[in-house]
Amino acid sequence: MSATLEFISMFWCIMLFPTLHAVILDTESKSSSSPIANLTLNPRKLKLTWDSSVTVTEYSCSMHVGLHMAKKTVYNKTCMFNTELAQPIHKGALFQVQAMYNHTSYSAEVRFIPQGMNGTSVENFSCVIYNISFMNCTWKAGRNAPEDTKYFLFLKYPKEDEQECPHYIRDALGRHIACSFQDVKDIKEKVYFLVYGSSNELEIQFYDEYIDLYKIEKLTPPSNITVNCSEEQLQCTVQWKQPHLSHLEGNTAECFEYQIEIRNNANPEESSTESHTVTRRSYTFQNYNGKKKYNLQIRAKGDTCRISENWGEWSEPIEFGNPDDTVLTATIVLLLIALGTILVALVIFFLCKRYCSLKKLFSPVPQPKNKFDELFQLSDKNIQRECMDLPPTKYETEEITTVEEIK
Repeated sequence: MSATLEFISMFWCIMLFPTLHAVILDTESKSSSSPIANLTLNPRKLKLTWDSSVTVTEYSCSMHVGLHMAKKTVYNKTCMFNTELAQPIHKGALFQVQAMYNHTSYSAEVRFIPQGMNGTSVENFSCVIYNISFMNCTWKAGRNAPEDTKYFLFLKYPKEDEQECPHYIRDALGRHIACSFQDVKDIKEKVYFLVYGSSNELEIQFYDEYIDLYKIEKLTPPSNITVNCSEEQLQCTVQWKQPHLSHLEGNTAECFEYQIEIRNNANPEESSTESHTVTRRSYTFQNYNGKKKYNLQIRAKGDTCRISENWGEWSEPIEFGNPDDTVLTATIVLLLIALGTILVALVIFFLCKRYCSLKKLFSPVPQPKNKFDELFQLSDKNIQRECMDLPPTKYETEEITTVEEIK
């Protein structure tokens, strides 16, 4: 079964352009003696071939699509328009070959006329490359396309075979309306896109377009953004690195233009936004107010070189300024630490009170002996002992005689 599907896919790739609904009208020069004959067109390769009854060393071939014309000179009976010259042919095209012989101009032409009902080809076709190597293509079903219409997207790099979309997205009716490619390569190349349709009710018109892949790339945001502010100088220096590119090497610093958006996140009545465009990878923000909070975003686009001129993705917001918030945050952290410490102490206290003895936990610390106290205590005891050992004192009786004078 897998081999069968691979064969069918290969068959569709080979038969991609021959199965397009178109009419090719061959119109030779009005002169019946024109040496140019059997002019044929290979729509798949945009290749013209012809015969000539005379020897002509130089031919001029041209391709006309609307108001656009591509012209080249060849020196044999083959002319092929490469992707740099080619134009989409879903609205029809005119191919001409001219030559000079014996001072007479001869020409032949062939018209490519697409078939199918108007309004059945896809509408609003667009593609975008993001994240360097991913590509999404979207479209809407033709306004007159039947419900059973099936669309298939093919793309072709120069000098490579066609490849079909690997992952389709369907609408409510099951019709393909989008496609995603992974690992897109050679973004610097111009690639041919073809959306082919089929239905059991009507012939479906095809849609084709040539796209320079680098033009549809959505650039990644600048990286490594830093902001250094000085309250003394009232300014901030912003620096960053350029978006990453896969298709350019060497010094590409001068290839970008940057848009810097700085928002003052004050209250809604005082908030403001400043937007600046620079070509360097640094910017100096003036009138910095350290008491305010700011948001910074940067995006890039190509200024020169082969880089998309569409604005890329915004960087993530970078906040700076407003030190009050820092102080407040530090205060909250300290309060939380203090509360946590108190709670831990209370838990330990209640656990110890419940499960262990405080006396065991907080046993008294032994004190060193005081030599002087012991000495004084011994001295007092000796004195008391000496006092107790003294012999009792003998008291003598004293006689008192009273003498009176007689008159």
